[in-house]
Amino acid sequence: MKLKYNPVTFVMEKGKPHHKMRVLIILNKRNEDFKAFLKGFIESQNPDGGWSWLGWWPFDEPRPSSTYDTADILDILLKAGVDKNSDIVEKAVAFLFNMQRSDGGWSESPGISKAIKKEWVWYSTKYSITWITASIITVLREAGCAIDEKIKRALDFLKRMQNDEGGWPSHEEAPQRTDLWTMDAIIGAFVETGEPKDSPVVKKALVAILKHRERWKEPAENPLGVFMKLGYDLQHPYIQECLNHLIANQHEDGGWGYYNNWPSHPDQATTWIQYLKELKIEINSGQ
Repeated sequence: MKLKYNPVTFVMEKGKPHHKMRVLIILNKRNEDFKAFLKGFIESQNPDGGWSWLGWWPFDEPRPSSTYDTADILDILLKAGVDKNSDIVEKAVAFLFNMQRSDGGWSESPGISKAIKKEWVWYSTKYSITWITASIITVLREAGCAIDEKIKRALDFLKRMQNDEGGWPSHEEAPQRTDLWTMDAIIGAFVETGEPKDSPVVKKALVAILKHRERWKEPAENPLGVFMKLGYDLQHPYIQECLNHLIANQHEDGGWGYYNNWPSHPDQATTWIQYLKELKIEINSGQ
């Protein structure tokens, strides 16, 4: 089983620095580009410990820190080998804890609210966001943070947000549906913090995933990462089904769109390179 086209080339040509850096880490390439990206991330940390939204700011004013992108870049730095006890990591962790909301979750930073388009219903600066909260839990654990009251409050928020079907919306005011694309981060956070894989919250999530099986063909809603986090091996039928969808729906440029009729996006390609590499699927010999 192998891909038709090369997603690595797509990311290295079309991706932003954080996409390219992730691919270099996945492929274990500590080359000059790796060193340059690492230096750039370290030097662009804001005084408050965070990083600005996607490394840019479309307004002629100081660039505020983004909650999600701080977690994303912190994850990259830790995977690149930056010391957990360094000032860089400690400042980023402090920033994230300072941004935690009273309900235990995290929203996007209010400082970037005017850059968020109205139609981006998956974002909010007013309500805690399920997938951002889950991503932050995971990176805080990666940074060495204990499962203390703050982390427990975040996990409780995620449990409260699980709907009757077993899935999660993005936040309280987003469409109250099961968004399969939130599952990877959320199940990952529960697994990372020791939630039993046969617990009620995980079992309900699996029911929701299987209920919407027809959506697995769309890259953003493909639950491959969830099944991998739950320990399913390469031969499991669900893993095979998810892989078959990925291979069948890869675009000729090497990437995947969030949805099959959307243009390829480096976010999707980077995610799938990571999982395909973990499964030992050949990813570098495409056309």
